Amino acid sequence: MMLAKCRRKLSLPFPPTKQTLATLLKACSSQPHQLTQIHALVLTSGLSVKNSLITQLLANLVILGDVQYARKLFDEMHKPRVFLWNTLIRGYAKNDMPMESVSLYGRMSSLGVRPDGFTFPFVVKASAELPDSWAALTIHAHVVKYGLEYNAMVRNELMIMYMKFGDVGLADYLFETMIERDLVAWNSFIAACVQMGYASKALALFHQMGLARIKPDAVTIVSALSACGQFGCLNIGNKIYDSALYDGMESNIIVENARLDMCMKCGSTRMARTLFDEMRLRNVVSWSTMILGYAVNGKSEEALALFSRMQNEGPKPNYVTYLGVLFACSHAGLVSQGRAYFSYIVDSNDQNLWPRREHYSCMVDILGRSGHIEEAYRFIMGMPIEPDAGVWGALLGACAIHKNVKVGQVAADKLFELAADIASYHVLLSNMYASAGRWDSVEKVRLRMRKKCIKKVAAYSSIELNSEVHVFYTGDNSHPQSSSIYQKLEDLYMQIRSLGYISEVGSVHHDVEMEEKEAMLRVHSEKLAAAFGLINVEPESPIRIIKNLRTCDDCHNFFKFISRISMREIIMRDKSRFHHFRNGTCSCKDFW
Repeated sequence: MMLAKCRRKLSLPFPPTKQTLATLLKACSSQPHQLTQIHALVLTSGLSVKNSLITQLLANLVILGDVQYARKLFDEMHKPRVFLWNTLIRGYAKNDMPMESVSLYGRMSSLGVRPDGFTFPFVVKASAELPDSWAALTIHAHVVKYGLEYNAMVRNELMIMYMKFGDVGLADYLFETMIERDLVAWNSFIAACVQMGYASKALALFHQMGLARIKPDAVTIVSALSACGQFGCLNIGNKIYDSALYDGMESNIIVENARLDMCMKCGSTRMARTLFDEMRLRNVVSWSTMILGYAVNGKSEEALALFSRMQNEGPKPNYVTYLGVLFACSHAGLVSQGRAYFSYIVDSNDQNLWPRREHYSCMVDILGRSGHIEEAYRFIMGMPIEPDAGVWGALLGACAIHKNVKVGQVAADKLFELAADIASYHVLLSNMYASAGRWDSVEKVRLRMRKKCIKKVAAYSSIELNSEVHVFYTGDNSHPQSSSIYQKLEDLYMQIRSLGYISEVGSVHHDVEMEEKEAMLRVHSEKLAAAFGLINVEPESPIRIIKNLRTCDDCHNFFKFISRISMREIIMRDKSRFHHFRNGTCSCKDFW
């Protein structure tokens, strides 16, 4: 019965032979459903099939992503070769199943099957995705045991793995002690630095790569441009792009999209739009980059207008595009529009548009930021998927803004279950308590942080000048121009006080005297960077400042005043968005 059914589905008018099965396998190699039917034919044919046929069947299933069925085949095999172990380990790793990949390697090891240089790259990659490093360290030991620590592919993955675990020193050591550092090794390490937020290190490596006379390719340039976007280095990024073209590298749409993204992340929306309009070919990434870029730069109207144009003349929007649209609604307080867009992707028949956790997080932000705290909480409780730390973090952030301690405590409790060691969530909770004057609760949060050795991330701001990045920390006196910077700040304070500026001491979340709060506010890192910029940046150029944390209310107010008295455009990117200050106003319209 099964054989006849399979014959009908595969249009076989005769009983299969070994040659027929091999031909069918080759013809149906891109159809997972037909591959499983071929397996059924193998089982019911009574033929003694060569192991090579089953091997090819399993490999094709893994390539097409059906690793569960491939595992059934694998478990039925008698002493599978190392190639098949590698194939299935790779399949698990590529299909976001890291635990299964690592567990299969553990079984392989326990059975005494000797791994080779093709086993470890994907096992290492999988172990880097696990929540702790115990498996990764064990696998690294196995790499050394089998004498594969200098295998180029394995070493590249080990570097990336240690970068993901934050061990930059060991990643550096692995890179520096490579026998031969080819382009792939440089690209791997630079990309890993960018991915983990070490933009300055990525740019230093890119410079070092040039000194080593290793010619970059498109992959290198994309990573370098991404690093420039993270660090706010517009001039450096443009020079890297121009130099690559001058050296004969042909640009492509991936590089062009990376350049668009860099411009948006540096706050240069006009330059990005010019580049976008001049592109001969635009794909969904190009449009989505522009829409999301407009959104985080506070240009929600432009973002939604471009989305409307995309629907009419561009490629079909994907889930990333709609994430940008929701961001635009969030940063402009467009609650009803946000609800409508979210409902559309929920009700869509296109599974490529169905909302991910990022969309739910954005929707919570839309509701919470606008003061609909209770509705945001009900929205989370009604989610069809388990809310993650990003979703609860959006709710806690909204509660901190609107001083809703009751719901904020619920969100914090969930966050401490999901991401107990993330400092920013503890700081948000502490700041919320401080805004409500609950200093005893503030102290409890800080005590918890001390007990768990959780350190608050130090605030810093950076500014680019003549292709050099200057970094300032709160109260920084290390810069060569410190005396001029602090004198400039004093002059600015004298001028803006006469115009009505008053320090917003509520931005200081410490139980200290008023004078001490004012003194703490005066030396915030973004103010030092702004003073440096006013001294050094040419008057016709905007001052671009990048801050690693959310800017405070007092600094936001300060920047509005100094943009007015200096008649300068100041562009500041903090952790959540851009603020474009001109003539005493901000692009966020004080909704942030």
